[in-house]
Amino acid sequence: MKGGVGKTATVVALAEALAAAEGARVLVIDLDAQANASIVLAGDSYLAAMIRDGRTIDAFLEDYLMRGKKKKFDSCIRDQISEVTHLGQPLQVSLLASSAELRTLELRMIYRLTKKKELNLEEIVGGIWGVIKEQLSRSAKSFDYILIDCAPGISVLTEASIRLADLVIVPTIPDTLSTYGLQAFCKTVWQGQSETAKFYKKPRGALPHVLITRRRPILEHHKTVERMRNEEHADDPSFSVFETEIPERAAIADALAKTGTYPNFTNKWTPAVADILQRLARETKEMLNGSHP
Repeated sequence: MKGGVGKTATVVALAEALAAAEGARVLVIDLDAQANASIVLAGDSYLAAMIRDGRTIDAFLEDYLMRGKKKKFDSCIRDQISEVTHLGQPLQVSLLASSAELRTLELRMIYRLTKKKELNLEEIVGGIWGVIKEQLSRSAKSFDYILIDCAPGISVLTEASIRLADLVIVPTIPDTLSTYGLQAFCKTVWQGQSETAKFYKKPRGALPHVLITRRRPILEHHKTVERMRNEEHADDPSFSVFETEIPERAAIADALAKTGTYPNFTNKWTPAVADILQRLARETKEMLNGSHP
């Protein structure tokens, strides 16, 4: 929802933690034009090659929706992208990368499809939703988990992804600015009060789960966390809250910069952070399996 709260760090860390915990096959789909997840996982040279070869999410959507080329996600996915190992084995993390072109792609799609095919906005958005749904269904056969890194705010692609997800994680710094509008965002999307509600299905999973990130031992964070956990237990809550919390640690920022160094999972994140990430992976798995309250 908001930038700078740790969305990309959460996606990358959770992907590697799930892969390390059980040898799971994890696909990361980058839906942010900043392409931070792509850079962290692939590095500059690999990402440049994928962009050049048209193996990005924006290139796929442009070919599929605007050029009539019925490609598949699989043709754009870079398998085994992670350089991180665990117990001597490479993590099975794959990537569907993004590029800066994604920033304008949605606008260009709406403009061209409206002008050339005379589709209205509902038909365009519904078509994009349908394509993503179909492609995710196919890709799901090859992976145990699919994680999507969304851009700040709500775009057509982000909302479509939310409504297809089994679990929506909302990383949030426990301060006033980061939590402002959290309830309104959750109610708008999950209670169908947005403009797109009439042609989108509501999210099929449970309430969104807030993940407290970058927590520091200060009074404001303590009070905000307490308030959020109280709101979770209200009669009509707008969200749930992870038990696991991600603290503010320099080690996390350092880990994201270790592309090309071939570290193992524990050394990359440090033992203390790796332990937190393993707890997050277990809690996420429990939520998906329905064994978490």
